Amino acid sequence: MTPLDGIADHGLYIFGYGSLVSAESVSRTLKRKIDRQQMPIGLLHEYSRDWEIRVPIIFEDGYACNGLFLDIAPQRGALINGVLIPVTEAELGMLMRREAQYDAVEVADLVQSSVPSGASIIAFQGRPEFRRDTAQMPSFRPRIYRALVEAAVSTRGEDFLAQFHATTRRISGVEYEGNYRFADLAQELATRPPLH
Repeated sequence: MTPLDGIADHGLYIFGYGSLVSAESVSRTLKRKIDRQQMPIGLLHEYSRDWEIRVPIIFEDGYACNGLFLDIAPQRGALINGVLIPVTEAELGMLMRREAQYDAVEVADLVQSSVPSGASIIAFQGRPEFRRDTAQMPSFRPRIYRALVEAAVSTRGEDFLAQFHATTRRISGVEYEGNYRFADLAQELATRPPLH
């Protein structure tokens, strides 16, 4: 039994609040199987969730734009739901390459969950320079990303899904259809490493 087979004595977690709620997406990045049961539900206090991070992407039809993805921002009295993902230090590095436009922020004191007290809990918070539109590049939310997140969230039950929608600011922008890849090759390979 490896330390990641159980979570009772694990010391490092990621708080996933968007695509990292998907066990399949996490498993692909970490290159190991992780089950939904290994990702307990948690609440992150004093943060809100929105669609304000902008990440350069290229759709399969060649259209390049800033993709609008989920992000968190400090907000007094707010809270969001998510999951806790047990990781190693090396795996944290893999996820940091995937979440290239975000900073890794320690949030253990703000998380309500079943993980052991004293554990380190990291959340990815978008850097300010990626939270605004640019004149050179339009911004669109990839419909396939929204669908992935909603499918993952729905596997956690109706209450979790309802709370996700209630604690996520609505987006007013336009969605774009089709598969996409990250413009940064290192980020793309970290997110979707080749399957061998």
